Amino acid sequence: MKERFILRDEVFGGALFDRKLLRHKFITRHNEAQLPKEFEHWRAKTENLPQDILYAPIRVYFETTRFCNLSCRHCFNSSGKKGKGEMTTDQMVKSLVGMRDDHIFDVRFTGGEFTMRPDWHEILRAGVDLGLAISVNTNSVFENQRVLDRLASLDLPQITLSIDGNREHHDFLRGEGNFDKAIANLKTLHEKGSNLRTNTVVTQHSLADMQEIIELVGPFVAEMNFFYMRPTGRAKKIQDEGVSFEELYQFNNLAKELIKKYPGVNIMFGSQVTRANSVQLNEMGLKIGGPDGFTRFNLLADGSMWAGGYSPYIDRAFG
Repeated sequence: MKERFILRDEVFGGALFDRKLLRHKFITRHNEAQLPKEFEHWRAKTENLPQDILYAPIRVYFETTRFCNLSCRHCFNSSGKKGKGEMTTDQMVKSLVGMRDDHIFDVRFTGGEFTMRPDWHEILRAGVDLGLAISVNTNSVFENQRVLDRLASLDLPQITLSIDGNREHHDFLRGEGNFDKAIANLKTLHEKGSNLRTNTVVTQHSLADMQEIIELVGPFVAEMNFFYMRPTGRAKKIQDEGVSFEELYQFNNLAKELIKKYPGVNIMFGSQVTRANSVQLNEMGLKIGGPDGFTRFNLLADGSMWAGGYSPYIDRAFG
């Protein structure tokens, strides 16, 4: 049985990772009393490692395919057709082995729709068996309902489903009938014991939907995240449907009041995820910066590596 906590040696002490909550914190050598009683220790020779950065990211976002069963209007990477040069099953498993050897804790599988790959379950199983914390982003519209049983059987620490507004607004972005399919599958995964989270892209359409979404899916998920639409991919064509700074500011103020009514679910907004995973002012001597390239890294289906998930869709020169 794998321990819930992992300690990875760092030049300043260690990075402590919680496999259950997918959270990390840094431990300096004089604060080792913060360590839990039991943990798995990933040892490293730190003498020749860089002093001002982590020697490996905490999480890798693994965008395994551009193939998708939907064609969402706001898709940041224009998913739909399978991309050129997507890695084989063997190449993906070898990539996971390399990540484990490099002491990366956490791999989040994305797409496209990851479950459209015929080998998706084999890849996830390989990651789980390696001891990586494996999670998945999905649109929750499955071509084969057997996907639900297979996903649930892996007992992943988190499955994230997209709910982009109420029925009208979700279907406007993702296609007619897909809201009901996504909600039904979310409830089924909950019944099967899966640990669930939802992502909601905030647009002009969904600005007023927050409470409705919380009341609908809150009883079935542990966490919800609301964030603004990124103007890349197909979303570049609908930038007028995005939200302004002032509208986002008002949304965040409303959210602060609204979430007090729903203490049973962790509701995030206002780029809380970005702030939580940034390297901020600290006593470790690390360079300060946002998640991209500091605690987070991105691997695309063609094997290319990026310091941010949106970077290749803004300008390939960022690679």
